[in-house]
Amino acid sequence: MDITTETRDKGVYVIRSVGTQTWAADSTEAHGVRLELMDGLQPLAVCKLEVPGTLAAEERGTAEADAIDPWTRTLRYLAAVKRLRSHLDSARRLLDEAEDAEEYGRPVDEVDASALRAMATPAERGQADPGDDYDLAPLARLIVARLERQIEDGLRKALAFAPDPTEAPIHPAWELPGLGGMPGGSLAQAVARDLLASWASVRDLRDPLITWAVRDAEVTRTEVQQTTGVSRSTINRLLPAD
Repeated sequence: MDITTETRDKGVYVIRSVGTQTWAADSTEAHGVRLELMDGLQPLAVCKLEVPGTLAAEERGTAEADAIDPWTRTLRYLAAVKRLRSHLDSARRLLDEAEDAEEYGRPVDEVDASALRAMATPAERGQADPGDDYDLAPLARLIVARLERQIEDGLRKALAFAPDPTEAPIHPAWELPGLGGMPGGSLAQAVARDLLASWASVRDLRDPLITWAVRDAEVTRTEVQQTTGVSRSTINRLLPAD
C-alpha cells in the first residue's frame, strides 16, 4: 500500500498522520496514528489507533495499511454503490412525483422535470422523453431500473474481488468516513452487510442458471455437478425428465 502525508488526484493510497489523536465518541485524546484510505480525492475509510511513540505508531500504521490493501478493490466498488444508492433515492422520489402527475393529468414540477432529464442518459431521453413536462413517469422508470441494475452489478463485483475475511480480516478500528466530525460507523459491518446482500442475489441465480446451462447451453448434468458441486439429485429436481 502506498503511504503518503497529503492528498493526490488519483490512485489508491493511505494518508498517515502520527501524533495526538482525538476519538469523537468520547472526546478522548492519546498519541497514535490516523490512517485515511483514499481513492484519489475520495475517502474510503478511516482508522485511528492508540500507539505510544512515534516510530511504533509509524510502523503500526504501515502494518494496518498493508492489511487493508486486499480490500481496496471491493471498497472502491462499494463506495460507487453508495453513491448510486443516493441517486436511486432521488430517482425514486422523482418517480413518485411523476406518477402522481400522470395520475392527475398535470405536468411534473419544473424543477423535478429538469432533475429527471439531468439524471437520464441520452438513450433514455430518446426513448421516453415526451418533450414536455407531462408523462415523464416512463422516463423516471427507466432511470430507476438502470440505477438498480448498476447497484446490483457493483455489489456483485465487490463480492467477486473480496478477499477471504478469515485470511484478511478488517481491523475493528476501521470506520466509514464520517460527516461533521462524527464517526461514520463500522467499516467491517457495512462491508459485511453489502457482501451478504450480493451473495444472496447471486445465490438466487443458481436454479435458473443451472436450468439454462443444461436446457439451452447443452452443458451436461455431469459437467454442472462437477463444476458447481451441486448434488445430482438437486440438478435432477430442477430438470425433471420430460
